[in-house]
Amino acid sequence: MLSEIIRKCSGNSICVVEGFKLLLDRGYTPEPEEVKYVSALMGEPTKKVDTFKSRYIDVFTRLLEKNCYYFDSKSLCIYSWNPRVPVRYFPVSLDATGTIVLLDESEVSLVAYPTHRTYDLEGRGVELPDPERVGVAEVTSRVDGYQITFYFNPLLDRWIPATRYSLHNMRYVKNRVVVGDLSSVTNPYVAAADYIASSEGLYDKIRHLRGWTLTFVLEAPEPAVVKPNIELYSYESFRLYLVNARSPEGRLLTTRESSQVVSWNSVPIEKVEINTASELKKLIDTWTWDIYRRSRFIRFLSQDQVRPYTIEVRSKLYENAVLIKYSSDPKSLLVLASHGLDNEAVELLVDYRDMKSVGREICELYKTLKKLVSETLILPVLEEAMRDAGVPRDLFGELEKARRSGDIDRFTRKLSLSLSGGNLYDTREKLKAFIETLTKRRGPQAT
Repeated sequence: MLSEIIRKCSGNSICVVEGFKLLLDRGYTPEPEEVKYVSALMGEPTKKVDTFKSRYIDVFTRLLEKNCYYFDSKSLCIYSWNPRVPVRYFPVSLDATGTIVLLDESEVSLVAYPTHRTYDLEGRGVELPDPERVGVAEVTSRVDGYQITFYFNPLLDRWIPATRYSLHNMRYVKNRVVVGDLSSVTNPYVAAADYIASSEGLYDKIRHLRGWTLTFVLEAPEPAVVKPNIELYSYESFRLYLVNARSPEGRLLTTRESSQVVSWNSVPIEKVEINTASELKKLIDTWTWDIYRRSRFIRFLSQDQVRPYTIEVRSKLYENAVLIKYSSDPKSLLVLASHGLDNEAVELLVDYRDMKSVGREICELYKTLKKLVSETLILPVLEEAMRDAGVPRDLFGELEKARRSGDIDRFTRKLSLSLSGGNLYDTREKLKAFIETLTKRRGPQAT
């Protein structure tokens, strides 16, 4: 019986666990190895049914978000990882990206299986394969938008989008999911994607792909990282990019392969050659400090066609760059200046009044501050100036660390951020005042 569930679920672990749980609820007595197989999908293998049930409750009520539309004795449910819980890596968590399952009292059916979760390069226990042993299949850039899943809904008898967290007839109101009638499209992200798919002919292109799941990203006029209110924009201002396609058998195609199945603009595919570990490391070092792309995805050649091993390399500076561009954020300007990206940071500022010149002045003040810190690091005058400025208490601990390690960059960055104000102008004046105080306390330098 378990083998039939596995076949019907096309490799989706959430579907398998839910189907197995239904069997148990109906009185099925499983073999210990069956319990072990299914419980392993939740990260903790066990041969004991009671332990499996306890783990099921923990995973499916605390670690996952499960939003359902209920009708008659059935339910159409979408599963995602609880964003308030740190991510862990096991099959169910990898599939908790908007999997959609149709449940009734006797069986489970997989309705949509979007792209699985990738591994964060900086996540605990995440390994980076050696390209000389495990080849790289594809590298793509992340479009800073919202995941959209296109799937054929058997209840509506039509293709329709969903997001990672909710169906078309669901929307969040003050962190609470409000579920509407099945025929209504109340999800604003779905409404935008549905409009594009209808007006630009996507539905005509995928009419013959019933049984497939297609993952897209919806790009709004402002990056998702700044959390814009997308309902303020017209649907015409959004863009939809293909990420990948999954076949009815569960195989996840690469972006390039998916573009051959669905003739549609895809997320950018990086034109890079990665044959050695040193080449990969060099690229990762570059991507980690990129201010124009939020992240890259490295998909490795894998025998696992359902959940191929994919690493996400996140940029440490992208969000700062976005905040400079859209909010003229002084803290982010200082962060980029501390990494030597003065010119790039100033160019990101809106060209309005004297904002660019003020931004350039702040970058120069940062350089002056760094020089002063270097000259006074071990002197009491630096602590005195910090007390005069009323910097947070923990910054004095950072000063001691800098004295021991000699890491001027890290300390100066933290000091400048503690001195920054609510806008560029306040930040400029506060940096000036601190530099003036520290210069006076230091007095004339010995020649």
